[in-house]
Amino acid sequence: MNKLQKHILQAAGLLTAVLVIAAAGHHIALQAEEKRLVPPGQLVEVDGRNIHVYCEGDRAQGPALVFLSGSGTVAPVYDFRPLYRLLSPHFPIAVVEKTGYGYSDISDVPRDVASMVDEVRRALAGADVPAPYVLLPHSMSGLEAICWAQTYPDEVAGIIGLDMAVPHSYDDFDLGGARLSLAVGGLARTFGIHRIPGVYPLSDLGLTAQEQEQLALLMHRNAVNPVYAQEGNAILDNVQTVQAQPVPRCPILLFCSTGGQQFSPAWEETQREFADQTGGELRILDCGHYLHYEKSPELAEAIGLFLQAKLLYERT
Repeated sequence: MNKLQKHILQAAGLLTAVLVIAAAGHHIALQAEEKRLVPPGQLVEVDGRNIHVYCEGDRAQGPALVFLSGSGTVAPVYDFRPLYRLLSPHFPIAVVEKTGYGYSDISDVPRDVASMVDEVRRALAGADVPAPYVLLPHSMSGLEAICWAQTYPDEVAGIIGLDMAVPHSYDDFDLGGARLSLAVGGLARTFGIHRIPGVYPLSDLGLTAQEQEQLALLMHRNAVNPVYAQEGNAILDNVQTVQAQPVPRCPILLFCSTGGQQFSPAWEETQREFADQTGGELRILDCGHYLHYEKSPELAEAIGLFLQAKLLYERT
């Protein structure tokens, strides 16, 4: 063995030791941090796992606005805060954090679209939030909202898409590339690399210092967890499930960001097509995909007007 080979072996051994120490440190920290998590809402048991449901507003004012997060949003209860805080004085709101998200348990469960819809429905029922609901899906959860309205039309009073995906949004979806990215992310998670500041960016808009700390703890726990990979692997099957049924016939308002084209060049075109098919309204916003960060005041005003016009809310 020459000197170069020896140096390579030594470097590999050192790297292995560093990674083992990093992984051990990360998992020890997770155990300590778990005790510091304080859910602001209630934990509802669904099939033996805890699902976090957060509510604000007066339920007597009409159907609850139910926020559904996109893939990889580590803490929906904080992510949607800038928007629902503008809406909850006038409309009841609920944020349901699915398995693997926010304060909910991380568990190996089916992530077909029907199972995800059933989980959210049961969590809302357990939190005493009655149907019907107005669904506000962001990104990939658009498939869940569509499936919900197709399967249980009496439970869905309307859909307000927050740059939500529709079936044809995934016509050019690279499943292999997504799997590779999730695999790499999952490996990085094992070693706690996402703890490095800036590696997993977060929005702390409208959060107190305590809530920012909770958000960071949830990122440490939830980022790129196996549930996200399960959802990613199920996307194309979920698209087929939704496409096999007629389009929803409830009132629909779609907000589409120009930033959504990072996922598909046809992002706006597919939402326009879906609006035409369903008789919905479409509004294009010049902003990023997380439009509720940048455009919350505009969204809240438009949502309020839409709800009053289509759903006969009485605004106080």
